[in-house]
Amino acid sequence: MVQKIINHIVAAVNVPVREYDEYKNMIRYNGDGAKEDVLFHDAEFLDILSSCAEENVPMIYQEMYPIYYGVIRAKGKIYIMGPVNIDFTVTTIQQQPIGRYYAGLHHLPEDKYRISFCEHKNFCEEYLLLFNCLADTDYTYSELCMWSVAKEEVRHNVRAERSRVYFQYQENEKVHNSYDHERREMNSIREGNVEKLKMTLKEVVEGEYAVLSKDSLRSMKNLEIVALAIVARAAIDGGMNPEEAFSINDSYILRVDAAATIEQIGALDYEAKVEYATLVHNLKEHRKENTLVEEAKRIIFRDMHKKIIIKDVAGEIHITPEYLSALFKRAEGITVNDYIMREKVRLSENLLMYSRYSMREISYYFGFCSQSHYGKVFKKWKNMTPGQYRSKYGVREFMED
Repeated sequence: MVQKIINHIVAAVNVPVREYDEYKNMIRYNGDGAKEDVLFHDAEFLDILSSCAEENVPMIYQEMYPIYYGVIRAKGKIYIMGPVNIDFTVTTIQQQPIGRYYAGLHHLPEDKYRISFCEHKNFCEEYLLLFNCLADTDYTYSELCMWSVAKEEVRHNVRAERSRVYFQYQENEKVHNSYDHERREMNSIREGNVEKLKMTLKEVVEGEYAVLSKDSLRSMKNLEIVALAIVARAAIDGGMNPEEAFSINDSYILRVDAAATIEQIGALDYEAKVEYATLVHNLKEHRKENTLVEEAKRIIFRDMHKKIIIKDVAGEIHITPEYLSALFKRAEGITVNDYIMREKVRLSENLLMYSRYSMREISYYFGFCSQSHYGKVFKKWKNMTPGQYRSKYGVREFMED
């Protein structure tokens, strides 16, 4: 069973899983490239990793942001999985590509080392799959995060900060923004009532925004990210497709994070709320009771990174492709295929603006048969090529190596 789990992890996360005895002699290397492995060439780092884990105590080790390892000491053995990069936006360390910097740091014979990307939660869940099996436990992701920091220190700091903030508000006779006002905004979005929302946004409300960072711009960005999460959920409550709502939310958060002024954040806040309210309004007006179309859209969003076959979508909701096409044409005003292509293009815009992925990587990521096909479809919907779009809208820090 343990070996099957290890094989799964190697395939799912694309990282090696090493197995050592208590004296740090390697028993088995699961993965590719054992001779080029970091721990094969850096005995000192192997000592650090192997000594950081206690028996049957989970340990996620951050060597440096964003490079992580998972370490397990159980049943007289030591298991080490990693490294992974948990933040795809970080591609350099000390002005060097991560792979090249890492190779130099650990004395590797090659001038670069390939580090796989995996979201932090996904990496931890795969780690826990192996740890819980070996240690006969049932730790969750949240509990693992708590193990990775000093729990009492965290609790103490939270209580101390809570007391400080409460005292500061009492001392300066401050109050937070009106909850009733926020509730009116969210209800307007749930109802899809754009005019009511705009009237609410014009209200003069007593109170002050919370301070979520010592840097005023960062504080406003943090506040807006929280607000956007609430707005997206209000739109979902109003009937919006969750995948679509969260995709729009992600796009706004990236734009907020790149904002240079508080005014830009305020404009994005207004734009997002009105857009969500408008989308909910359109849903209620034009898609009443059209559950089949919404179900088809859910399937389409789920499979957005594959080649989507209309016959398969229709079959999953037990109708004919012809009937699905007729429903889509009535509800959306476009064919199913055009809807799929339009949404693939829309989702790919974020990668063009906020990543260094090549056009070829993006085209295959969204299931296009070739880069040229992706380019033709993109130009149809945006009146420019993907390269022109990236040159015009791409965030500079992502465009430059």
